[in-house]
Amino acid sequence: MSTVSSKLQNALKDIAPIRAGTYIPDDNETEVYIVTNYFSRPIEHMDDEPVFEEYSVQVHLFCPSGMNSITMRKRIKKKLYQAGFTWPTSQDASDADGQHIVFECMIDGNVGEE
Repeated sequence: MSTVSSKLQNALKDIAPIRAGTYIPDDNETEVYIVTNYFSRPIEHMDDEPVFEEYSVQVHLFCPSGMNSITMRKRIKKKLYQAGFTWPTSQDASDADGQHIVFECMIDGNVGEE
């Protein structure tokens, strides 16, 4: 059984280094990286207990300012969709420190598939 975390890892590992929660690159690592986070809510119950959850997922792409990240953004959306997530929305949250693109999508799963 695949977890939400493993699905994210498998879908995006060929695009850039990826970590769940927090990513702090050291001096030898690239300035391009991905951070993921998600939360869940129950969507289907049986015998008064949840059996399925809906996972709301965020994927954060960090890149240097001035880098052309359009192709990478398209790949992230396509890879997430191919891995079973809904087609992601995206929002530019960039600032003076660099590009920060936030993708949001969803996936359903069994309770405890985190």
